[in-house]
Amino acid sequence: MRAAPVANEVPAGPSGWLVSPAYDLAWFSGPALLASAAALLLPDGAEIGLVGWLVLVVIVDVAHTWATLYRAWLDPVARRDRAELLWGVPLVAFAGATALHTLAAPWFWTGLAYVAVFHFVRQQQGFAALYRARAGVPHASLEARVEHYTVAMLCIFPILSWHASLPRRFVWFTAEDFFVGLPPLVATVAGIVTAILFATWAALRLRGRVWQPGRDLWVLSTAVSWTVGIVLTNGDAAFTLANVVAHGVPYFALVHHVGRRQWREGEGALTARWFEPAFVAAFLALPVAAALVEELAWDALVWREHLFPPADLPDWLSALAVPLLATTQLTHYLLDGYLWRLGPKGSGLRRWLVG
Repeated sequence: MRAAPVANEVPAGPSGWLVSPAYDLAWFSGPALLASAAALLLPDGAEIGLVGWLVLVVIVDVAHTWATLYRAWLDPVARRDRAELLWGVPLVAFAGATALHTLAAPWFWTGLAYVAVFHFVRQQQGFAALYRARAGVPHASLEARVEHYTVAMLCIFPILSWHASLPRRFVWFTAEDFFVGLPPLVATVAGIVTAILFATWAALRLRGRVWQPGRDLWVLSTAVSWTVGIVLTNGDAAFTLANVVAHGVPYFALVHHVGRRQWREGEGALTARWFEPAFVAAFLALPVAAALVEELAWDALVWREHLFPPADLPDWLSALAVPLLATTQLTHYLLDGYLWRLGPKGSGLRRWLVG
């Protein structure tokens, strides 16, 4: 049975929207733009606070990593086709995290931070690729290649700018996780390259004379959220708001959209009914509950920053807790590159996303 269309969903075929104008604006580019605007209004150096931690870190950032459950272990198709990957990646992630944390804990945090940055950049590129596929843009065309590298540099330039101006009032995981000493000239050159790529991308889009609003807004929202959260502001709250919302909310929305189309074609997850709009609270409940448990464990066993008072914890406890708790993030980072590959024409994910 073919999937019934989502309300206002754009029919399969070339389109400037991934789902529909309302859906894309509400859940893909819109959150990044609104969060960035809010970040600009925050006082310089503003901290995230307990409420911000609960909403942005627990409910958005950490919970979106648990939403991978719907695309992996709760998906019968994925369990059938990728069983070795689904069960092997968490084991490899835990073993690698344990080994690195045991040998050199600071290097563990550095490695985790750079894997996370890579994952964030790749998600921005991945959404752009989905928009191009939906619009029928050839994968090997000049326009596609320029857009691919433009989106990457819109993320990489702010990261290099961050490196060249350390220390800042915000961190990724810890204050020492990024390498220090990057010459400012490197960030300047990266900024010039980014500007040239962006101008070239804009020229190619204008030359094409076909406005594809969802796709174009995704590129623009990437530029805005990464520049605002890292370059134009200098605070934990602004960084978390601009970047976490732009990353976590679209991921949740994409998982929900794919799950809804998938189960209506008879290939749904165990929790199929949760993908109906009326059951969105149930859809969110599982990853949010898992994220809350995980973050409470982080706070109790490692950070002691939010709900638990500072305390000197034994080293052996940290040695056990950190790799175990980091395994969910690492698994999400490593699996996503495989779970969201469109595959050949007629394959499930391609059919559900781009027609």
